Amino acid sequence: MNTERSAQIKDLLKKYREGKCTAEEQARVEAWYASLAQNRGADRSAENAAVKNIRQNVLRGTGRQASVYRLMLPYLKGAAAVLIFPLTYWLYIALNKPATVAEQQFSTRNGEVKMITLPDSTEVMLNAASTLTVSADFNEKRRNVKLSGEAYFRVKHDTTRPFIVATGKLQTQVLGTEFNVHAYGAEDNIKVAVVKGRVKVSEEQHNGNIKQLGRVLTHNLMLNYNISSGKHLIKTTDAGKLSNWQTGGAYFEEASISEIAQALSRHYNHPIQLIDKPAKGCRYTIDLSGESLPRALDVLGQLTGITYQYTQNKTTIHAKNCH
Repeated sequence: MNTERSAQIKDLLKKYREGKCTAEEQARVEAWYASLAQNRGADRSAENAAVKNIRQNVLRGTGRQASVYRLMLPYLKGAAAVLIFPLTYWLYIALNKPATVAEQQFSTRNGEVKMITLPDSTEVMLNAASTLTVSADFNEKRRNVKLSGEAYFRVKHDTTRPFIVATGKLQTQVLGTEFNVHAYGAEDNIKVAVVKGRVKVSEEQHNGNIKQLGRVLTHNLMLNYNISSGKHLIKTTDAGKLSNWQTGGAYFEEASISEIAQALSRHYNHPIQLIDKPAKGCRYTIDLSGESLPRALDVLGQLTGITYQYTQNKTTIHAKNCH
């Protein structure tokens, strides 16, 4: 271990003592304390006692005022010279390893929309009743996240670390772009619409291989994947309108009554029960943005032929016939 690195370690401990560490630096130092106590031999009681004393000071918050480095220095230079090199070398190795970070999860409730900024500066707008899981190794070789629900991504450009969104069997991969992913568990379709940039959507096969679905998606192209059949369709769309839920919009394109009812329930945080589904596979394109729920139901009834009973606690929709 060279003199320069020793100075860096000393400086890091000084910053930790003074409370000037970044979150990453703090995690590295505290992870070293934990690993040191766990991995040294049980017969080295004096060594373990010293480490325990330091670690307890850190956990109590008193280690920031007391000099952590001064506590360690007598220990490193003290009783047995044989301990100095192994312990210092261990510190050198440990502080060069990134701290282990658990995966993170972000969720929203019905009627809630949340903005999330990831460690790479990617921005994610999470729609109602959705969950985004960020992998523990995010921003290392890849930037992996999992989505259940709907989210709009503004991905920070990075050609060396692909950004991958997993939704069930599908993977959406980008380098830097803006796109919308709709993948609610209760629905039978996953939709990926591109606002700008380029996106590749792939499917995981039964043998574990990854197969690209169709061509690369660009501006205003949407891939609609049916989970039951495994089939997909790529079509032109208005990706801006599809993602206007970020500003309170409620735009639907070729959506079924069931999909519209579920979306309105999430959007307005209001229970909606669909009593019967239409006999025909009716699909509708409709913009209900800016409407109150009763007004949205009126417009939907005029367009589709549904009837409904609305109360402040619950709405019931009858959709046996559609037109």
